[in-house]
Parts: sequence; structure tokens; C-alpha cells
Amino acid sequence: MGLLEVSHCSDRGMVREQNEDAFLVIPPWREPALSVGACLFAVADGMGGHSSGEVASWLAVDTLRKRFARMTSAECSITFMENLFAEANQAIREHARSHSECTGMGTTLTAAMVMGDQAIIGHVGDSRAYLLRDGKLRHLTSDHTLVFEQLRLGKLTHDEAMIHPARHILSRALGVREFVNVDTLLLELVDGDVVCIMSDGVSGPVSDEKLAQHLSVMPFKGLTGRLVASANQFGGPDNATVVAFRVSGLPITVPGRLSLDRLRGILSEWLK
Repeated sequence: MGLLEVSHCSDRGMVREQNEDAFLVIPPWREPALSVGACLFAVADGMGGHSSGEVASWLAVDTLRKRFARMTSAECSITFMENLFAEANQAIREHARSHSECTGMGTTLTAAMVMGDQAIIGHVGDSRAYLLRDGKLRHLTSDHTLVFEQLRLGKLTHDEAMIHPARHILSRALGVREFVNVDTLLLELVDGDVVCIMSDGVSGPVSDEKLAQHLSVMPFKGLTGRLVASANQFGGPDNATVVAFRVSGLPITVPGRLSLDRLRGILSEWLK
């Protein structure tokens, strides 16, 4: 039976007055994972004036949590992930329509649903998902920004994109339009894989080289705290949120409700 080690951390950074990021962690030993037979992890980075960004990101992860709790094992698919994002998009838009102070709010959303020996990745915006496998770092998502689109088309170099004044302007986000196009990926997991989801408050200041170094350091439990601290050391220009899990054996299964494996998972949260 496979197990997951889980780590998560969120901080407002060194510049922002409040934290408009939100995250979701449903590990194997917690409900609703115990009931649906799968796990779910997500990071959302809200945007909007005043507290609207915080509202949008919270609505996104809360919608995922509620719909995931009603999932059946037969629904665990790319289509289900796309539907999760569509429901979150609708929830944000409906809230904005009934609360004028939230007009124009939106959020990024990057999520990973784990079941058996697979992970389904869903992505909108410029939060990112990474995979560390055999010491090599791989980007699982592409940024949905105007600058990245120019980079992809060859109109900007990588160095130009890194310092472009419009590099944070999103080309795709939840809550902005009636329908949202979701990037999805089916990832076949390998023992020892580390999957890491983060807001751009971490992926911006922390280079890929530094990120790979952090992901390789043990103990795993402190990983996300070290990444957030690293982002703050580089100025902490934005809210910083990281959710990560490490695969230890496959397939990933949920433990019995009264099992020692479940108790170990709960204790790992208390001892973080």
C-alpha cells in the first residue's frame, strides 16, 4: 500500500497587507478522502480590489472541497477535474453578481487529484505545479499570462519575459468569463515523486535551481515552510503559498478508519 507525505504553508509575504491566497489539503487519512477513495490538493491566488481576491480564492477551494466530498470513485477523471473548475468559476461569478464590491474579482487555481497510481492536474492562471523525479525538476503547468503567450510565440526571450512590466497580467483566470478553458494533465506516478503546487509569490522569487534543491532536502515535512522562507528572503513581494506531497509506495490508497496508518497520518499533522 502506498502512502503520501504531505506538507503545506501559506504566508502573506513581506509586502502585502493581507493574504489573498487560499489552499486545500485533503490527505488520505482525512475526510472526505476516506469516503471517496482519493486525495485532493489545490492552491488559489486571488485577484481583485480590497478583499475581493481573498473571497475569490476562498470560493474556488471551498467549491472544490464541497463537490469533491460528493465524488464517487468512478468519477475520478479529467472530465471531473474540468467540471470542478467550471463549478468554481460559476460560484465566483455568482457571488460577484450579488456583491457589487466584488465586481471584477478572480483567482488562479491549480489542483492535483490523486488516486491509485495516478494524479490528475487541473490548472488556470499563473500558480504552478512542479514534479521532482529522480532529482530532475519538471514544470507540469504553463503560466496563463500575456507575457508567457508572447514568449511561447517567440516574440519575447526568456530574459525579456522575466523582467517585463506586464509579466503578472493574466490571460486566463477563474471568475472573469462565463466559460473557462482548463489545462489538464494525467500524470502516472512513480515511487519517490514529489509534486509541488505554489502561488507565484514563491515561483517568482525562487528559481528552478533553488526549488529543486529545496525539494530534495529532508525532512519532507518542513519543505513548504523552507520554500516560503526562501521567497521571503528574496523580498517576499507577494503572498506565498505551497502545497506538496511525496509518494512513498504505490498505489496510493486511503487507510482504514481505525488503522495505524491513519493514526500516523493524523499524528504527522500534529507534529509538523
